[in-house]
Amino acid sequence: MTKMSDLSLDMSFLIVDHSDSFRDIISMGLKSLGFKNIIKSPSAHIAYANLITRKIDFVICELNLDAMDGIELLKEIREDKKIGFMPFLMMSTEISKEQIAMLAEYEIDGFIKKPFTFQMLVEKIPVCFNHYNDPKNKEYLFSQAKSLLADKKYQQAFNIYESLLKSYPQSARACIGLSRCYRSFDNFESAEYFCRKAIDNNNQYVQGFDEMANICMDRNMIDQAIYFYKRAVFLSPKNPLRYEAITNSLIEKQRFKEAEEFLDDATNSGIDYQSIYEQYARSLFYQRKLEKAVMYFDKALENSENRISLLNLMGICYKDLNRFDEAIKYYDIAIREDPKDTKVLFNKALCYIDMNEFAKAKKICQMIIKIEPNHEKANRKIRELDAKMK
Repeated sequence: MTKMSDLSLDMSFLIVDHSDSFRDIISMGLKSLGFKNIIKSPSAHIAYANLITRKIDFVICELNLDAMDGIELLKEIREDKKIGFMPFLMMSTEISKEQIAMLAEYEIDGFIKKPFTFQMLVEKIPVCFNHYNDPKNKEYLFSQAKSLLADKKYQQAFNIYESLLKSYPQSARACIGLSRCYRSFDNFESAEYFCRKAIDNNNQYVQGFDEMANICMDRNMIDQAIYFYKRAVFLSPKNPLRYEAITNSLIEKQRFKEAEEFLDDATNSGIDYQSIYEQYARSLFYQRKLEKAVMYFDKALENSENRISLLNLMGICYKDLNRFDEAIKYYDIAIREDPKDTKVLFNKALCYIDMNEFAKAKKICQMIIKIEPNHEKANRKIRELDAKMK
């Protein structure tokens, strides 16, 4: 049996709660026991970002968060191929029957009812580890199958999911695992069968509708896919990661109008998520709704990892709106951040051409040639500009 004293002081805890004071109390308590690595998050989507980028050994999460809730975060942890298997302790003042059903599907390692003392938490953490380390814990098998799917070892993953379904005949997750395997084999009929079986077993299991949509997308049945995406969003209206995945799929199929509609729903629902703004702006840009695109590109710029790309797109928007001075401003910001970005430099040159500033455009194209001597577009544009300036 695991004891608190058995745990490494180097292990990292992720505390997810909308209350600053509550996060601080748990953090200070754990630090008083000698634990060094405590990460605090006010929301599930920020917690998810931490899970993707940092090593987390134990999650303590509030169930009823403001937007994306604790169950949605648990689903993402269990389903995302980039996140490993870890103990998960849920906490809440109250829990509904529907939430209990979903927690049973994803099997948390422990639940603690608020309010609780720190001593109660200290007693609960080893219990979670005991459940986590139990060889009979089905999450080991689900995690193993998830990893095999990520490594494209589909037959091995299939064998595990098939075994899980035999042991747990009502498991919607096992059905979806089999559906994903069949989809990888291009056996869409069997994929759809197990997907519908998952939905029949648990009509609150949102991944069932996600998977049905993915099957339809693979078969280029876009309108049917949109129907199932809408069913998924109805069940999970506050998960920004779902909106992100849906719009990525629709933009890839060049269904920009529908992508915009989903993103419009996301922003109207009060979802504040950086990637949503960027996707919304891109979908508007592709539809040439430039004034609105600029507004969302500007929102997306804050803390974005794609700043130069976004600045470049803002420059293009302003250029196409004939607001050339503003276009040059954004191109210059991007160039200051990366003076050798030939894509931004070339777009700035095109902007100067639209402004009839041919000498400035030629000078920028010459700068591009110094960086990339075989840049075909810049070389061709210099010849065109020389002809115009004769």
